[in-house]
Amino acid sequence: MTDSIVISASLADAANQDFLPPERPVADAPFGPFPVYYLDHGAAEADARTSRGRHTRVSHRLDRMIARVLTQAGLSRAAIAGPRTGLISGSHYGCSQVFEMHFRLRRKGPRGVDPVSFAQATHNYPVSAAAIEYGIEGPCLAAVSLEAAGLDALQIAMDWLNEGRCDRVLVAAYEDFAPPIADHLSARAQSTPGKAFGEAMVLLLLERERDVLARGRAGLPVITAVHSAPVDPPSSDLIAVCADEAAAPTFSPRPLDFLGAGGLLAVHDLLHSPDVGHRGPEHWQIAAAASAGSGVVARIGIRQMDLCT
Repeated sequence: MTDSIVISASLADAANQDFLPPERPVADAPFGPFPVYYLDHGAAEADARTSRGRHTRVSHRLDRMIARVLTQAGLSRAAIAGPRTGLISGSHYGCSQVFEMHFRLRRKGPRGVDPVSFAQATHNYPVSAAAIEYGIEGPCLAAVSLEAAGLDALQIAMDWLNEGRCDRVLVAAYEDFAPPIADHLSARAQSTPGKAFGEAMVLLLLERERDVLARGRAGLPVITAVHSAPVDPPSSDLIAVCADEAAAPTFSPRPLDFLGAGGLLAVHDLLHSPDVGHRGPEHWQIAAAASAGSGVVARIGIRQMDLCT
């Protein structure tokens, strides 16, 4: 019998509309709510490892969040080292440094680009840097796709676990709005009244239930299914209700559009919601829809909430 897959830890950093973005809008920008909201990257900028080129702001945040997730799950760094731990990230736009580095490459040529900086600009760098730091030797992947990227990553992680490729997977989803992505999103938002985008990073730890029980933890949420599905009617909304009358209730999203991180952020919000998991067994559905109309649906079984905040 296949072991149940549980979410043993969950963390999220998400931009908040209550705070102004660090950049001032251009003079001809419309007055009113800002269309793009940023995370606070001060910790990354102040870290000496960033100034030495060891981290980007995305890899720095992922590094810190993994440490916090391990504490929440009751695991040591040594416990996740080796081939039985996997790591995957999902993002709609990936790392903005890719665009900046290719611009520099075109302007200065190959000899004008630092090879280490070029490596950091690739989409897989946050995952690769974390794998090196924590000694993760299992399957690692950086998925860059549509708005359902976070749930795409969750689906792949479930496949790895069900196929026996590893015993636990760290699943991350993020959006980084460094230029030129911020300019593009501002234009998108201004063409759609009421539209606003936010940076985020979400991290879940998936484990086999038997391993979690061996550490003395019980009652954790079970992922009962993750699968691709059409979303009807097609919608650009990040979280959409699937056209299945028998489906479990769908958890409401945050007001900002977090793009590829939105689906995983909704999972995190579900697990930490005061309205969920205290009335006995429940099943909830989260659907991240791409603009083309397809999407990924995750069904979460909540038996009794036992997650740390």
